[in-house]
Amino acid sequence: MKKYILTIGNSGLNVISSTVIVLPFMFFLRISGTHTVLSVLPFVIFYTLRTTGIFLIRGIKTSLNSASLLKVSLYVGTLGSMFGIIGNFFSEFYMISAFFLGLSAAWLPTANTSIGFLNIKNHLLVAKNKYFTVLTLILIGYILFIPSKNSFIIFFVFYTFLYSIAIMTISTINQYAVDSHDLETYSYRYLGLFVVFFVLIFSLRSSRLMNNIMQFDDFIWGSLLLAIILIVSKLFFHRSPQSRVPKVLSYIAIINGALGNYLFLFASLYVAGYYGHDDLFIRFYIPYVVGIVIAPIINKVLVKNNHHHIFIMLLVGLSMMFVRPLFSLGILLLSTTKGCLNSELNHFYVQQNNLPSDKRIWVKNTIQSTGSIIYQFIIMITGSLIVTDHNHSIKELLNITSQGIPSNYSRALMLDWNLVTTTILLIMVIFYYFFYFFNYIKIKK
Repeated sequence: MKKYILTIGNSGLNVISSTVIVLPFMFFLRISGTHTVLSVLPFVIFYTLRTTGIFLIRGIKTSLNSASLLKVSLYVGTLGSMFGIIGNFFSEFYMISAFFLGLSAAWLPTANTSIGFLNIKNHLLVAKNKYFTVLTLILIGYILFIPSKNSFIIFFVFYTFLYSIAIMTISTINQYAVDSHDLETYSYRYLGLFVVFFVLIFSLRSSRLMNNIMQFDDFIWGSLLLAIILIVSKLFFHRSPQSRVPKVLSYIAIINGALGNYLFLFASLYVAGYYGHDDLFIRFYIPYVVGIVIAPIINKVLVKNNHHHIFIMLLVGLSMMFVRPLFSLGILLLSTTKGCLNSELNHFYVQQNNLPSDKRIWVKNTIQSTGSIIYQFIIMITGSLIVTDHNHSIKELLNITSQGIPSNYSRALMLDWNLVTTTILLIMVIFYYFFYFFNYIKIKK
């Protein structure tokens, strides 16, 4: 009986690990639909912490390993879900819910992946219940299709249940032992990046949802400051674990992060601006989530140990994004490809013996998050340049990205914006191909 409960708990843990980045994002975004301060802040808080939380945990003075981080993530996620239930009756509590769920989304996937690899190495695998997993995904799909406000309370109740059963796996997590030399010391550099990234993303997201031009200006100037900080950091700080990662692996992790933000930020903006917010669920969320679900199957059947396939999938997926009728299919293919690329990167980083064993996935996700954040800034800055080049104001850009019904100008803007952002990512991918194989040939010689 105990073994059966553990399989259920492990299944719940893996469902949360796969969905905690996406599902709360979707529901907090729904809550922000009225564009008031009280409705917008939960989404902004969740997204900002989810994006920057990895820098926070590596920047504060703590001896947390992946096992203890996973426990903390489960507890704060449970609190976040419970406050989400209360938020249905007292909306102020949504902000507390977003705070805790944002931290859980930042830490839980990283910690769970790290522990998963160590369990494989030490033959400490806990089986999953595939029937429970399938049933859970079906129920989540059903909840997403509920259009009314009732879906909020149903989602948070169901997520509280998932977190509660995932906590039952803590007894197996206790078997995770880490030597002191397999950890790393804290770094104020990461804490500084956390503060800068947090302020910039908070300004960007809140300015968009509340049409605040002054905050958007702060974001632009802050981005310039960030560029200076990163250049100085690169020139004068060489002792971080990231400096011991092969350049090709760092670059691929940056691309993986950029691809994630291209999908989750720009693709959703494109669908909303060209087709309208009512089409977001069908044209964006469904293909995106389906891609996440089928990625492990595709990776096992088609991609594993053949990186040419990942490159081809990236090229084909990005090419489809230029063709408007194929845009949603492009999202599906790129979402699947990102899942495959992420899985392959995890395996690559786990094999980096020059990194602390417990922190290899932490390092990979830090580099990946940096790529994601920087590309998000590139997306918004290019959007503002296109708008001003067309003799329109930044105010119109903010209106376009938050309006419910598309206009002729919003459609024209999205076509130009898509051409620029997709081309930039495509160039990065092509450069990755030559960079990777140049290094591969060099190593072979």
